[in-house]
Amino acid sequence: MKNLPTYAFALLLISGSSASYAQKVKELPSIKSNVENITYAINNTEKRADWTISPQQKPDRLEVECKKRVTKVAFISDVDSIAFNVKAGDTIQFYVLQSGKEKALTEIVGVPKNVNFTRKYIRENQGKFAVEVPEVHELANILVAISNVGQQDSNMVDMTTPYYKEVMKHFSVYKHHPVMEVVNKNITKPFDNDSYWYYYAMKMNACAYVFDKKGNIKNEGIIRKMGFNNEGDPIVANLALIEDFARKSGFREFYKKHQPYYNDLIKTYRSLNPIDQQQAWLEDKFKFKYGNYRVTFSPLIGGAHSTVRFEDKGFSQTVMFVRRAELGPKYNQQVNEMLASRVVFTEIDHNFVNPVSDKYVKQINEAFGDRAKWVVESTGTSAYGSPYAVFNEYMTWSIYSLYCLDKFSAEDNATYIPLMEHQMEKMRGFARFGDFNQKLLVLYKENPAISIDELYTAMLDWSRNLQAKL
Repeated sequence: MKNLPTYAFALLLISGSSASYAQKVKELPSIKSNVENITYAINNTEKRADWTISPQQKPDRLEVECKKRVTKVAFISDVDSIAFNVKAGDTIQFYVLQSGKEKALTEIVGVPKNVNFTRKYIRENQGKFAVEVPEVHELANILVAISNVGQQDSNMVDMTTPYYKEVMKHFSVYKHHPVMEVVNKNITKPFDNDSYWYYYAMKMNACAYVFDKKGNIKNEGIIRKMGFNNEGDPIVANLALIEDFARKSGFREFYKKHQPYYNDLIKTYRSLNPIDQQQAWLEDKFKFKYGNYRVTFSPLIGGAHSTVRFEDKGFSQTVMFVRRAELGPKYNQQVNEMLASRVVFTEIDHNFVNPVSDKYVKQINEAFGDRAKWVVESTGTSAYGSPYAVFNEYMTWSIYSLYCLDKFSAEDNATYIPLMEHQMEKMRGFARFGDFNQKLLVLYKENPAISIDELYTAMLDWSRNLQAKL
């Protein structure tokens, strides 16, 4: 799932009739660690504290985008560090030696610049947000829907709608197409971490592609790769098969026929998700900004959400991959908005919370170090393997409570907040979210002008004390 410097084997061939052949293997460098999660830093500026040591990956790969000729990449554990200069095309390997465990072969791969925001693109998108059902993205979701696991995993695929029934009626006859062998080989079990990484790679990277006039799939040229770094790009890896499936199944005609349905969903989404209002609130509280938001969804997505951020030429774009929004007859317009907005807010929110959390990694590891006191072990929480990841999920959802407090009535909050706390605790397995959320609400009500850093300090102190008592 990650990348590092590769010191290749040096094979010395000595020519001549009496020559002998020798192979010298250069021993790989290593870094020691007493903890499972370590930090990596790129050019001493971009830091991530959630690198999980994974010996089973062989190698555990980190792709590093080389925006300059040379990029400095460092890995820092609790007791050691190592650094490399990486160029595009480099593959650098080293070992992470974790006490009492198998050494983890780790690999850094230098990849070309990923993003090319032109002046025209920046001018047209600065300060705006888009909501879209992209064509190749919908094709990827259809491939997942007719897969073996897609017909079992309700988080990947929403199987409750008339649209889903239409998809299955039209496309299930093509479930033996060769591209489906690839999908079924990589998405193997419901609610399985490895399967989800491939699923995210499929649907996220699909958003970088469009159909040309000849019906071929090509990269749009703005963003080379839109998925997470721990997986490759299944679209480019299987391009011919995906194009063949699209032609033989009549996908483009199906997509065009359903365009009015997609447009209605986009209209509903915009009515229930005032993203410009959310953006303004977050920027005011966190005191930094992003340039543009893209909300990408498919009517087929169940609840598997993700977000990623891209930057180039001083312009930043955050892309959210989420499910559709819908009006529920049980609640009024305001509570429906709260229910719908939470989905995209907590994806946008990660782009504000995570950079702040990076300043408090040591405190987070202490306050959330005893995992069993914060999460119920389940398929729903297995993806949050570090104290950093667990805390960020607590904080992103709780920050949404503060937004609701500012934007909605006390009566509507009294309806919605318990629903959200119940979802986090009983459905998602974040066992102490209710207590955490109520403490954050108390602090904010006492001082609405409190800074984010003050909230972090107070909540981490409170969490450390609660953990000690449990």
